Amino acid sequence: MWKVTGASVAGTLHEAAKRGCDDASAWSVDTDLACLAVADGAGSRPLSGQGAARAVERALSVASACARGPGADAAATWLPTVFADVREQLRGLAAEQGRALDDYATTLAVVILTPNLACVGQVGDTLVVVASSGTYQTIAPSPPGEYVNETTFVTEERALDLARITVLPAADIEAVFLSTDGLRFKILDDPAAAVPFAPFFDDLTAYVRAPGASSEAIRGFLAGLRDDQTGDDKTLVAAVRNHGSAGAQPSGVLVPRLGSADESKRYAVPAPAPHHSPREADAIHNRVRRTRPGRIPSRRRRPGRGILRLLPERACLQEVLPPGAGKGPGAGAPAARDGGQ
Repeated sequence: MWKVTGASVAGTLHEAAKRGCDDASAWSVDTDLACLAVADGAGSRPLSGQGAARAVERALSVASACARGPGADAAATWLPTVFADVREQLRGLAAEQGRALDDYATTLAVVILTPNLACVGQVGDTLVVVASSGTYQTIAPSPPGEYVNETTFVTEERALDLARITVLPAADIEAVFLSTDGLRFKILDDPAAAVPFAPFFDDLTAYVRAPGASSEAIRGFLAGLRDDQTGDDKTLVAAVRNHGSAGAQPSGVLVPRLGSADESKRYAVPAPAPHHSPREADAIHNRVRRTRPGRIPSRRRRPGRGILRLLPERACLQEVLPPGAGKGPGAGAPAARDGGQ
C-alpha cells in the first residue's frame, strides 16, 4: 500500500504578476495501484494553467484504466497512449474554447505503481526520483536543449516522439517523488547531472510516513521557499510504502534539509519574436525573467543552505554555517551568498 501526499503552489514571480499557479498535481491510490501526475504549464502561454489541470486529470483516468486492463504488464506499449490521449483532450478543449492548442502548453509526468512494476512517463523538464535499496535515482532526466530552460510540451506535434518511457521492477522501490522544475535547485545536488540531494528525500520520506502528514504541510513548505532561485511555480508529490510510523517525525512537522546547488551562468537574450515556437518562446520568457539585469550569477556553488522548518502556522528558514565556520574573525555570522547578498 502506498501513502501519497503533495501540493502545487504559485511561484514568487507569478505572485508578483498577480497570476495564479500554472502547475497542477493529482493522484489516486487503491490497494494494489497508485497513479501520480504532475504538470507545469508554460509561463508564456495564456491558458497553460488550464492545460496542466486537464492534463493531470486525464492522465490519471487513462493510466488507471490501462493499468487494470488487458496487457497491463506491457506498460512500455500503453504508456505512450496516455500522452496521446492527453494531447487529444487538450485539442478538444482548445476547439471548444476557440483557442490555439499551444495556448494550453504544459509538461507532464505520470507514474503508475503496480505490485510488479513502476511505470514512468515524462514529456518536458519534469523530475521523477525513485528510492531503491537505500539510494536515490533521477529517472530519465530531461536532456538539455538549445536554449536555457527550453523544454518540450505535451501539446507539441513531436511530444510523443520525445516522451521518455521507463519501466522498472517495483519490488525494491520504497518511494517515488515527482516535481516540476521550479524545485530543481533545492532538491538536486547537481542540477546539470540531475543528481538528487539525498538528505532532502530522506527527511521527506520520514515525514510522509509519519501519522498526520498532510498536503497542507507540503503546500506550506513550498510556499515558504522564497529563495528558490527560479521564482517559478513549484510542485512536489511523494509516494512512500507505508511501513508504519516507527522513528518518524512528530505529526504535522516537516523538516527537510535543502540542497545548495547554484544556477549555471546565463546571459540575457532578446524577447521572443513572433516566429519562435511556443517551446522556444517559453524558454526565452523564463530566461529573461530569471536573469537580473547587469548581474551574471557565478558558477561557484553557494555555501550550504539551511534547514527549513515548517509548522502548519509558521515557516522559518535558517542559514547554517558552512564547514569551518566559527573560526577566525566574524565567526558566528551567516555565510554570505554570491554577490554579497
